[in-house]
Amino acid sequence: MLFTRLIPSCLLVLTLAACGGGGDSDNAAPSQPSNSAPQPSTSTIQGNVVKGVVINGLVSAYSLENGAVGALVASTTTNQYGQFQIQLTDYQGPLYIEVTPNGSDTTMKCDSASGCGDYIGISESDTNSNGIIDFGETFPVPSDFNLTGAIANAADSSATSVTTLTHLATQLALSFPQGLNDISLEVAQSQIENLFAINEMESTSNIDLTDPSAVSAASEDQLEYSLLSSALIGLSNDVAFVQVLDDLANQFVMNNGQLVTHDSGNSIPSLLDIVEESLATAQLLELNDQAAALLQTQAQVLATPMGTLTEAAPSPTAGGSSAEIIEAFLADLHTWQGYLSLSHDQTSFANVVSAVGISTGSDLAQMLKAISVAGQFGPVVALPDAALGAVCDSLGNYFYQLSCRLLISGRSLQEICEGSLNLVIFGRSLCDFLNDLTLPLGNGLTGHFALYDGVARIYGTAEEVDVDITFTSPRNSNSTYGFSVEGTAESDTGSLEISEGSFQLVFEGGLDIRNLKLPEQASGEISVSYAQTYSMDVPEPTAFDGTLSVELDLSGVRETEEEDTTVYAGLDNISIVMMAEGEFESFYGDRFEGSIALNGGADSNVVVEFETDLPDYSDRALITLTSTPERLVNGEISKLEMSWGGKQYEVLYFYDSYTGARVSNQDGVFMDLELGLEDEATAGYLILNGTNYGTAYPLNGSLMIELSNGMEWLF
Repeated sequence: MLFTRLIPSCLLVLTLAACGGGGDSDNAAPSQPSNSAPQPSTSTIQGNVVKGVVINGLVSAYSLENGAVGALVASTTTNQYGQFQIQLTDYQGPLYIEVTPNGSDTTMKCDSASGCGDYIGISESDTNSNGIIDFGETFPVPSDFNLTGAIANAADSSATSVTTLTHLATQLALSFPQGLNDISLEVAQSQIENLFAINEMESTSNIDLTDPSAVSAASEDQLEYSLLSSALIGLSNDVAFVQVLDDLANQFVMNNGQLVTHDSGNSIPSLLDIVEESLATAQLLELNDQAAALLQTQAQVLATPMGTLTEAAPSPTAGGSSAEIIEAFLADLHTWQGYLSLSHDQTSFANVVSAVGISTGSDLAQMLKAISVAGQFGPVVALPDAALGAVCDSLGNYFYQLSCRLLISGRSLQEICEGSLNLVIFGRSLCDFLNDLTLPLGNGLTGHFALYDGVARIYGTAEEVDVDITFTSPRNSNSTYGFSVEGTAESDTGSLEISEGSFQLVFEGGLDIRNLKLPEQASGEISVSYAQTYSMDVPEPTAFDGTLSVELDLSGVRETEEEDTTVYAGLDNISIVMMAEGEFESFYGDRFEGSIALNGGADSNVVVEFETDLPDYSDRALITLTSTPERLVNGEISKLEMSWGGKQYEVLYFYDSYTGARVSNQDGVFMDLELGLEDEATAGYLILNGTNYGTAYPLNGSLMIELSNGMEWLF
């Protein structure tokens, strides 16, 4: 159906097309000569202006800059057949074409069966002297006559048409958010084509319907196009034509490219008016096939309720590759709806962020620091022979110390425990005594050492964390000591259980067993279960089961003495590289399997990486979230990366100077958004290759994106 296919139009036809139908192109008015002496690159655009034919009309070509009409590029006039030729020098890009009167000598040929008005006084153009501007007669155009068209790229076009239909399409394209460019023009032309069931408007030349030779030689597409374009003058007259065209174009734009189907009480032509005037001209010219098609359209239009709008829409492929890229961008974002948020008060992948919670923040980092503080005593079992003297010195009085030193004198721990002598101290085997030592370590820590078995259990409170960690199976060199580790660490914010794992401590310059210190480096890979504790500060606690890989740089930590207590200065500045891989679960049962990386310290960026199904289950995607622990607590993400099927999307979120986001993809499409604005305020634009293809604005808590083709996407 004609009217259900897409945009309304009424019409005049100024066709800038390859010269044809009625005349010799040699008679075309020459274009203005170029001022440049050396002939740079030039291109020529030929065309004709037909609404009927416009004779001696001024044709002006303007550049388009950022979607708006720019500077005059070239101008010329039409000849007696409405033909013209424009020569362009050193110009590529889109063109806006405007046809206006060239003084008082510009005339138009009437191509409407209903006539085009009345002559004022006696006119040589009134061939039958009836005072009426009949079909085929010429008349002066009004002084405010104006018809427009556009070319997407002058370098790619050698012919074009300016008609009443191109005028409607051009005015519609200018109204789009990004203004007039190749995409908006193609979309607007597609709207016209689908509304009137015409084909390839851009490449179809309009003909002079008053020329029998041109009519007989015309294609079906040319006849359909020309009949519809001729209708508007018959619905007005020579004087009212300009006002009627302006009113129609304004209504067309206001209705987003739709026409009123039929309305007898409206002064602005409806679709039915245009169809019936085109039908009258087709019948006058005995174009039976076209008349039959228009009769069918007339019946279809009359079957619709009076006063309703057409329901035309552009072709889905209108706009070419750029339009496809833009729509693919929005379709991809729409696929992630419910997961990806472009709102200032919602979190992307909220279930994952909820599951992560603050588990990568100061509480877990504090536990790891406490484990490292406790770990400084682990090497006691790594150097058991060197520890023997320290054990004796730790006994309660001088007599006990002396007795112990006499027993160990000159002996290794292996000789004590495996030798033939049965050495006894305090009524116990010396070996059993050395393998079951409980010693206060200061700073709230106690150690239980089994020197012969190579096991050290360190428990107590360090850095406000209750620790109970067992170090076993030492592997040591001159400065590096390795252990298997298991145990627990608990604080007010959560608990960490280490089921198994290994830990390595590095003491630069070696280890003095009599003067234990913090290691400069600590690293390990441990299997853990971690659970946060519910509190007012942590209303949504997190649980984690998996593997924790960690590297800590404690070289900047110093021991100081305060009131007989050793205090560690610089713990807040410990550099931490941490990777947690496993399953995370939130208080509400949200789960995900993936990894969390922390690099640099408790205030450094946290990187959360995981795989997930696309919402439509068509593929698997790798998701990477980057933020700081503090922002994660508040459900805020600094950067979101999504990759799947060769696609790469990045979303940057801004919180400081303003609340906003930038969304970009692998094709170079990006959209900068200011979030938190009032409804219908402009939040940002959709950009590709420096061209704006859509406008975004908030609407009822969502984000509405309106494209140049009138399509709307709601997120």
